[in-house]
Amino acid sequence: MNMSNPSQDSMALIVESASNAMLLADAGGKIVLVNAQTEKLFGYSRTELLGKKVELLVPERLRAQLTVAGGGYLLDPCEHPLGTGRDLQGLRKDGTEVPIELGLTPVKITGATFVLTLIIDITERKRDEDALRRQHNLLRTLIDNVPVYIYEKDLKRRFLMANTAVARLMGREFPDELLGKRDEDFYPEHASAEYQADEEKVFSGASLINKDEPHTDPQGRRLEILTTKVPLRDSAGKIIGLIGIGRDITDLKHKEQALQAALAGREKLVSELQEALSHVKTLRGLLPMCAFCHKIRNADGTWERLEAYISSRTEADFTHGFCPECNEKHYGVKMPGKPGIK
Repeated sequence: MNMSNPSQDSMALIVESASNAMLLADAGGKIVLVNAQTEKLFGYSRTELLGKKVELLVPERLRAQLTVAGGGYLLDPCEHPLGTGRDLQGLRKDGTEVPIELGLTPVKITGATFVLTLIIDITERKRDEDALRRQHNLLRTLIDNVPVYIYEKDLKRRFLMANTAVARLMGREFPDELLGKRDEDFYPEHASAEYQADEEKVFSGASLINKDEPHTDPQGRRLEILTTKVPLRDSAGKIIGLIGIGRDITDLKHKEQALQAALAGREKLVSELQEALSHVKTLRGLLPMCAFCHKIRNADGTWERLEAYISSRTEADFTHGFCPECNEKHYGVKMPGKPGIK
């Protein structure tokens, strides 16, 4: 506010009608005008403030700062905000502090220089800033500690945000080392070209869901990363970048391969067993046999020698010799052995 020779009544009206706390101080820093909002904010009555130094409304540790700033404004008569971008505290009558932002404006009244001070209570703003800061810290803690890769890129494919897992995957210690860089700054041309092709599709509005992307880490190990990339939009729905989320499925892939190998081995074993069983021949039911020659009747009514019948239907083969009884009966030679069954 720049005023040229306003009357004291006009200045009093301006100060009193302000919606925020406002006061007028002379060149020596003494308060000559205050409004009702100043009384309300600091807990002092008007009479308690008039004639007192402005420093009364500032904690002792900050009074030198205010004095230097006030003196500077008087030497350089232009408008200056004080408190923007830093903590400035006001001191209430009861000793409590309140976060404030000051706007100091030098004015001339009947030839004398005064400082018009606008005081804004920024308690709500500070509370909101603290809440946002806590939410940011919580989100950052979660992002940096979940076992997945999370990152954000702009339309030029530059990293705007990455978590610790992404930084380590790309051979860096801290996520900030990735900011402003692209995949080609870390990966071979063929790999970065594939990533670029996928991301161009995302920038056109498509989503890439659960794509298996091979990676090679700084130690030369091949990794399998299951990646999802989706468009990032502003409040108007315009695409301004992308969000990427990846998960290392290397161990899962190895287990799948081991399971597939085990299943293949099992299938092979079952197949071999079935093949072996197909060659096993069995005899079932009643077999008609001649009581004298011991031939067996076939299904077609013909008679077949016992040895031939069994050999054609099983895996058994026969060798011929003499039992002890037959040897003694036919050749008169008694051989050792257990008596046969009659």
